[in-house]
Amino acid sequence: MLRYLSFRTLLIIGFALVALAPSIALVQLRYGLAELTIKAQQQQDQASNWSNASQQSQEQALHLERANRQLLILPEATFLNAARSAKARLESAQQIFNTHPVLHLSSQIILQLLLQADSDKHLTKTQVNILFRRLNQQLKQQDQLIEQQLAEQRRQWLEDVSHKQKQVDWLTILSPVAALSLAILMAILFSWPIGQLKQKITLLAQGQRRQSWQLTGPADLQGLAKSLAELDLRLVALETQKAQFFRHVSHELKTPLAVIHEASSLLQEEVLGNLNQQQKEISIMVQSNAQTLRQRVDALLAHDAGRWLSAELEITPLSMDDFLKQHLQQWRILLAKKSLHIQQSGTAAQTDADHAKLGIILDNLLLNAIRFSPPDGEITITYGQSGQQNWIEIQDQGPGIASPDKESIFEPFHCGPPPDGESAGSGIGLTMARSFAQLMHGDVELIPSQQGARFRLHWQLQGHS
Repeated sequence: MLRYLSFRTLLIIGFALVALAPSIALVQLRYGLAELTIKAQQQQDQASNWSNASQQSQEQALHLERANRQLLILPEATFLNAARSAKARLESAQQIFNTHPVLHLSSQIILQLLLQADSDKHLTKTQVNILFRRLNQQLKQQDQLIEQQLAEQRRQWLEDVSHKQKQVDWLTILSPVAALSLAILMAILFSWPIGQLKQKITLLAQGQRRQSWQLTGPADLQGLAKSLAELDLRLVALETQKAQFFRHVSHELKTPLAVIHEASSLLQEEVLGNLNQQQKEISIMVQSNAQTLRQRVDALLAHDAGRWLSAELEITPLSMDDFLKQHLQQWRILLAKKSLHIQQSGTAAQTDADHAKLGIILDNLLLNAIRFSPPDGEITITYGQSGQQNWIEIQDQGPGIASPDKESIFEPFHCGPPPDGESAGSGIGLTMARSFAQLMHGDVELIPSQQGARFRLHWQLQGHS
């Protein structure tokens, strides 16, 4: 579903969903308040109508009673018409209660009493007294019923208000929670494929090729992943071409260099005849530079083979103590020549690594430490595990790395100032060390130190890459 939608569409949908929850709450609150307002107005109008009808009924009952008592004394048409008019108005006032079940019953009783007053033409004084006493009592009861019904309606309205207040409280709590939940969900939907793509780009930058670029996400990321997949294949083709170029050029360089080196050796050994002092110095210069150039070509081949031709890792168990002991043994002659001491400490003796690549990294770091250490100096080697990574630190007591060179020492063929009495290095050792470390999903870094140079190698534990 996501692969058919662009980031713009998803953002619009996300904002719409985040805004929808509080919007629904506000709309519901608005209609709820409008409903309560209408209901309150209706109850107010009904209370006014009932109160007016009750008051009018009592007034007309009083007029009807007065007219009937006057008819007992003097039966004239004026009093008869007054009685009939009061009776008609009272009946009209009682019509308003027909819509309410409880008040309608009271109204029917009152109307029945009015029928008695109309049907009995010759009522005695006692009968009139009894009739209107009952009518007045019924009107008072009706007035009490009206008060009760109005009180009940007010109570019901207050309950509705309280219910709406609780709804508002819940909406006030749930709306931001729902909006935040939707925002987090949309953020996950966005960040998850971006995180996957970022991880793949990181691995691509570290030299891992032919990755699977299939991922779930918006159409924009799908297109970007497709472009990166094409870039991945293009890089593989370019690296293959580069490897072929390196092999060809290096081979073409090594053959004449070997001839130059052998020829200069013959001249220096005076196989073809004696040389004067100037000729000897020139032959020594030619042989020295030929040897340096040959070393750099060999380093270039090793770097090319390591980075471009042997990118696959061969991770096997490794004992750090035995591994360090083996490699330090290879450098025992140089260590003894400068009377250098090794201070070694660490934990996590058992780990996993690519032995060949780790050995090349360690040899390059140790060679630099030996070259730049002063006589009778000390080289400190510490190692351990931190989180999901192994690490080794190597520190010497030499002059350290000058600030201008700290950013460029890992660049190919960059050579800093050599130690006194030695020629410059190939400029490829630290570059190769970092390349191999990145192949193992790690890195080689220069760590700030008060004395000497301190390099830290770290690589990923097996199963955490």
